[in-house]
Amino acid sequence: MIKKIIGIIFFFQLIISCGFTPTLKDTKDTNSLLVYYEIDPSNSYQARQLLNSAFINLDKNKAKFITKVNVIETESAVNIESSGSVNEYKIEALIDFKIFEIEANIIIFESQTRGFANYDVSSSEYTNTLVRRDALEKAITDGIQLMNIIVQSKVN
Repeated sequence: MIKKIIGIIFFFQLIISCGFTPTLKDTKDTNSLLVYYEIDPSNSYQARQLLNSAFINLDKNKAKFITKVNVIETESAVNIESSGSVNEYKIEALIDFKIFEIEANIIIFESQTRGFANYDVSSSEYTNTLVRRDALEKAITDGIQLMNIIVQSKVN
């Protein structure tokens, strides 16, 4: 009886510690390969660069959906001092997008997302330019992330 118990324990120990490791699923998003992102050429250079780096575009002929993207950038003063000078601005990136189904050639969804960022302009002119560019990048990135979630939910 003791030999059977020791044999069973040895057998289970052998099975448990056999060195098998499961192969994990590839994390590449296969649903994004169904969508071709078409970026409006009238957008600013920085917006186009951010959009191109954020999306994985495949060949337009292989896509099942086309998403047309347009970015509208606005800037407004946040803090105005008593002398009339502005020391903080807010940048808003409004991302307007439309999802088309290629086979039926119809719009299946149309919406907008927004991204916001503030920046301080109390430093030198060169620093102000860099800080403004970083704020614009943050605003556009926030809007792109939300837009990508919406597009993937509508495509699936």
